[in-house]
Amino acid sequence: MNEDYEVKATRLLDIIDTIVWDDAFLLEPQLPFQVDEDGKVIFFEKLAVELAKPENNDLLDWAHEHIVSLFE
Repeated sequence: MNEDYEVKATRLLDIIDTIVWDDAFLLEPQLPFQVDEDGKVIFFEKLAVELAKPENNDLLDWAHEHIVSLFE
């Protein structure tokens, strides 16, 4: 892992933590993304909105590529 990977992973995990924590009232909070049968990552609305913000825009492509491996 390089420094860029670590910084982006930390930022993405912080965003996900905030989203999951905000949904903590749910009986079973879930990760804000899924992987379809073709292996394509689909972000749920809250995560997509966060990644679309200008300050997080550099994470969008990176998240598509790496998000699954962060939770394996």
